[in-house]
Amino acid sequence: MTEPTRITSIKDLKAALQLAVGLELSTVPVYLTGLYSIDTGGNTDATQTIRSVVMEEMLHMTLAANVLNALGEIPSTAPVDFHGRRNLSPIPAYPLDSPLVTGIGTLELLPLTPRAVDGFVRIEHPLHGAATLGDIPAQPGGFRTIGEFYDAVDAALADPAICPDSAFQPVRQIPDSEYYGGAGHVVEVKDRATAREAVLKIIDQGEGLPEECLHRPAKTVTDADRLGSGWQMYSHYARFRELQAGRRFRTDQQAGEHPEGALLLIDYSAVRPALYVPRNGDVDGSPEGAALDAFDLAYSHLVDDIYRAFAGRPVEVTDPLDPHAERERPALRLAVHAMYGLKNAATALMRTPNPAKPGHTLCPRFSYVPPGGDRDKLVQRLENRTDNRTDNRGGQPR
Repeated sequence: MTEPTRITSIKDLKAALQLAVGLELSTVPVYLTGLYSIDTGGNTDATQTIRSVVMEEMLHMTLAANVLNALGEIPSTAPVDFHGRRNLSPIPAYPLDSPLVTGIGTLELLPLTPRAVDGFVRIEHPLHGAATLGDIPAQPGGFRTIGEFYDAVDAALADPAICPDSAFQPVRQIPDSEYYGGAGHVVEVKDRATAREAVLKIIDQGEGLPEECLHRPAKTVTDADRLGSGWQMYSHYARFRELQAGRRFRTDQQAGEHPEGALLLIDYSAVRPALYVPRNGDVDGSPEGAALDAFDLAYSHLVDDIYRAFAGRPVEVTDPLDPHAERERPALRLAVHAMYGLKNAATALMRTPNPAKPGHTLCPRFSYVPPGGDRDKLVQRLENRTDNRTDNRGGQPR
């Protein structure tokens, strides 16, 4: 039996938490691609389910960031060294083979198809679809499941020899008032107990569920997991398993059983046939390639805004209707609003035919381009294209 990787220093604990923020981020584009591919007004049950999980993944990112900040480390997009492994990036690039967790397999950006839903279930399953933990290959300095990873984080937080009481300071905490739209609440971390509470919330809601939860009621819901509308936010795995099976769980069923309740049908014909095209792919240099580049730039700014919020830096906003209004606004709320704006760009791509792949539309790449040389080149390429379009129209932009 392979022994799980242990976190034995506060340096590795901080690196693990940087990777935890990125791990939660890595699932968001996967789910958003499925969500945004749904035709407007269609598949309302699937839309509600996926959107609810996305909002909770944002919560999990925030919880991990609060723990990291309380340990004196600012969340960052920069690569980290962990357990002797160098330059592990917390920011996902798709298709993604996680550098941290082997069991989840390859994360792909797909429209809402049975294959995509199978992927959602695999991500959230306690063993990522394996029959036993031993069936999942291990790698040095890595973890077989997300649950195993968070167990190691919690064990390190609980150990005063690794993480002394003096390590915790209540700094740069995102308050609960800045999170909205999903179940659960933000834990402001000030000490060991609240740090472990934050990690436990991630485990309870999401991918870190222990295997024994498959033998518990599927619809286990706490007061914190109910919305004002009455919608019950049970585990991510149970919600996606219902989509996969096309039925709800009955209240007396366990999570490991096949759902046998009310029908929950997905019309897979009411979904845009989006096809992921990597950078340097078939559409580069075309108008369609420029649209994909513009999306990547907007997504990169969004990720920067999220990390700016986690670093405790507000965003200055000018109100043209009230120049004397307060200019500094909480960055996380603005980032969430920007995510809704990104939806419009994503759905526009998914309505654009892919000239190189007849029968398919474009698919957002969710490709993060870090500040500096590569982003400067991306901006310049988009500006040059705008200038060329203006010149070709006799000085009149299209």
